[in-house]
Amino acid sequence: MPPRSRFALAALGATAIAAAPTAVMASTYVVRPGDTLTGIALRHGSSVQAIVDANQLGAPGPLRVGQLLEIPDPSRSLPSYVAGSQDLDTCAVTAGETLWTISRRYGVDPTALARANGLNVNAMLPAGAQIQVPGRLVRVNALLTHVAQQAEVEPGLVKAVAWMESGWRQDLASPTGAVGLMQVEPYTGEWVSQFLAHRALNLRTAEDNVTAGTLLLGHLIWMHGGDTAQALAAYYQGDASIAEHGLFLDTQQYQRAVLDLVASD
Repeated sequence: MPPRSRFALAALGATAIAAAPTAVMASTYVVRPGDTLTGIALRHGSSVQAIVDANQLGAPGPLRVGQLLEIPDPSRSLPSYVAGSQDLDTCAVTAGETLWTISRRYGVDPTALARANGLNVNAMLPAGAQIQVPGRLVRVNALLTHVAQQAEVEPGLVKAVAWMESGWRQDLASPTGAVGLMQVEPYTGEWVSQFLAHRALNLRTAEDNVTAGTLLLGHLIWMHGGDTAQALAAYYQGDASIAEHGLFLDTQQYQRAVLDLVASD
């Protein structure tokens, strides 16, 4: 993303006074065949530990089909800088889908989903219709946190980088070809796939995009001896460019902006 756009996003997060997203996520969930705690948590913008604690499950174990789980309010874990941001995903309806099935897929309360689209909760949906799904921010927050924890990178740092890079938008592409939440260039994605992930990553999917950016960030932190500021500069400008030209002014602004976001989280 162009630097000016990145810093505009940071300013928006720092100055927005609108309230955090209203409670639109489902507060309970009935376990279905094939469900896992991780999958349920990500769909509902929560975490495995939060669901375990809310339901007094003890050590996470096998779920029972039909088991009723309480889902704690995920908006409480959102960083303050996302306040006032656009909170909708767009879903294309497939044949036979209803607001009820879409609400289960996205972990959203069905009445909130119906209200967001001006529909009756039992309305018939034509295939191809575009449905607005609230709760985007908590779902992205859960994904960023989950991937960061898996990669052993500080979640607050990953969330701040993703905010600076894309405003937490997976559908964003830069003029240079960088894509997704972490704004990863295709050639960088190929390198991360080969040397860090050890599997092919699809930067067009949110989880793989976050995985690529997070693994790269963790690698850069390791390369720079744990110096987060230097790792951020390398993520933004590239080590080769820094070695040749030194830190550009916008790189220094990027470092400060990301670290300020981390401190405010």
